[in-house]
Amino acid sequence: MIKTYDLASRRRRIIATFIDFILVPSLTLLFVLILGVIEDPEDFTDRWWIVHILLLAIFSYLLLNGFLLRKFGQTIGKAIMHISIVKSEPNNNGLYYLNLLPIWKILFIRAMFFPLLYMIVIPWFMFAPIIDQILIFGKNRRCLHDYLAGSVVVYLSK
Repeated sequence: MIKTYDLASRRRRIIATFIDFILVPSLTLLFVLILGVIEDPEDFTDRWWIVHILLLAIFSYLLLNGFLLRKFGQTIGKAIMHISIVKSEPNNNGLYYLNLLPIWKILFIRAMFFPLLYMIVIPWFMFAPIIDQILIFGKNRRCLHDYLAGSVVVYLSK
């Protein structure tokens, strides 16, 4: 018999996001310091510093989570919280199979919402992450990026 899984709790998902929200920027900051992307105040006059940091952030995200996402549908935070991203195709009982999403959906739909959390301080971006995250409080416990990618997050019992 194929094993099925229940939806992950909101608490587990939020804690996993918080863990990733700490790890990815920390690694990005480490790269910024090591590579000297911003060494003096004059660097801020050149708008390309934002692009450099964004590229380092994407690299950090992939370095930390790329293998786990591809192999298990997890980020480090999700692995710690024992949850995984799967296709939103429940069986007749409303439970889900461990049917991983294609990597392009994880990287180009779901992962694109992660940087939006950081842009909440920019007025024209502030509503996107709020709308994305507030949807988790619905009956299906899915964020906007889950609906767009056709995914759910399930709890992997220990």
